[in-house]
Amino acid sequence: MAESVPPAAAAASRSKSAFLKLEVISGSQKGQEVSFGGDYPDTVVVGREPSSSTAKALKDSAKLALTQDDRVSSIHAKFVIASKKNLHSVRVTDMSSSSSDEATLVNGTRLASGKSRQAFVGDKITVGGSILQVKRA
Repeated sequence: MAESVPPAAAAASRSKSAFLKLEVISGSQKGQEVSFGGDYPDTVVVGREPSSSTAKALKDSAKLALTQDDRVSSIHAKFVIASKKNLHSVRVTDMSSSSSDEATLVNGTRLASGKSRQAFVGDKITVGGSILQVKRA
């Protein structure tokens, strides 16, 4: 007789799949990454303290904490995956102050505070003194 596996155990044994990931490719936390889309949240919040009380409104998001980068704001940028069929891109929104040290750049182009821009796989996003890259998961 076959042994029955409880539904919770079966769900836990399945691996999660993601569409994209953000990877720190330059900076003090090089190699750190976070997955999003698919079985993961569609939104990633990046900052020095992305789990702070300021981020409560973004509670259903993944967090990428760049705690060692003094040029990163508490809540610096928000990344939201956009999917159409099997094509995925990311909407990057600058959530930092207007200080030049805290700029968010997409492929070298600065975003004004509160403004957004679309990014794609391979694109590089500068957040404070760190460079992130959008990659396939």
